[in-house]
Amino acid sequence: PRNLRAILSNVMRERKNAEGDTVPCKTWDNATLLCEVEEKSGHIFPLTAKTQRIAPGETNTWYIRVLGTRFCARFTTKRPKTLETLTYEPGGKAVWEVEDLGYKSVYSAITGAIFEFGFCDAILQMAAAFCDQVAHGPQADLPFGCATTEETRLTHEIFTAALESHRERRTVEIR
Repeated sequence: PRNLRAILSNVMRERKNAEGDTVPCKTWDNATLLCEVEEKSGHIFPLTAKTQRIAPGETNTWYIRVLGTRFCARFTTKRPKTLETLTYEPGGKAVWEVEDLGYKSVYSAITGAIFEFGFCDAILQMAAAFCDQVAHGPQADLPFGCATTEETRLTHEIFTAALESHRERRTVEIR
């Protein structure tokens, strides 16, 4: 993003430590980032990112929702085999379609398509992707590459800007 405004919440100000004693907790539990992103064409669009450690009824649930002018999509790890899409034509109906997805990993595994893809499968797929990219470099047959050191640096820059934005209660430019 080119800039962001962050709202951070420290919901649980105290927690139990390993010995069972109540101790202060300075970890941010929930965060909402309102950002402006600039495309290569120069078009600017809004982006909202949220992370919530304190979210009753959720257990490590991730969501992604993309709303465009002609196409929209929604996905959640709460229903990992379901993809919702909406194709829109001006003047037409806005109807969400629900597609049940099968399981097919990039790298062959003992888990077959009729079984549930789980956490261990995800870890093995990430390890295989890393090995593939190390062995084949940019020519690796990946749908997208592994996280790079530059992407890690940019993520750190965003998180640092979020802390500054919340502390100063203002929108912060990303350097």
